[in-house]
Amino acid sequence: MKRLMSVFFIAVLFVACSSDDDNKSQATLVGSWTLVELNAALPIDFNNDGTANRNIMKEIPCYEGHASFTEDGNYLLTLSKVNAEIDGGIWNIECDGSVVNSGTYTLDGDQLTINPDNPDEESSTTTIDLNNNTVRYSMEAGDLGTVEFVLKRD
Repeated sequence: MKRLMSVFFIAVLFVACSSDDDNKSQATLVGSWTLVELNAALPIDFNNDGTANRNIMKEIPCYEGHASFTEDGNYLLTLSKVNAEIDGGIWNIECDGSVVNSGTYTLDGDQLTINPDNPDEESSTTTIDLNNNTVRYSMEAGDLGTVEFVLKRD
């Protein structure tokens, strides 16, 4: 359970990283974005329906994510807070409110750096891929392997 919660907490940090490229591309990053896919390396059956899916959002339908980026270099991220337990191989997962993260960001080519307002969180840099109105990036997420985040412009 702690490992799964860590994945979703890390998502808070890295979805905020879902930026784009240089100054020309940065203008296209400005605005609101919605998390539409959260793809694990291997399919998993979190909702216990007998069908595993790589897209964790299809397995946890209450999970949502929204990000906004401003021209002056600020971001705001809201993600569902997830409580998860496994008992005898059966997952019990529920969404319980939201987690909000804010701060500033900079973009250098395809390298996005975020600087959270929360002093307990460290700055981080990730490689992103901006293609028209879609932002993608990947990260390692423990037992889930490499997880791909996909956001669409609102």
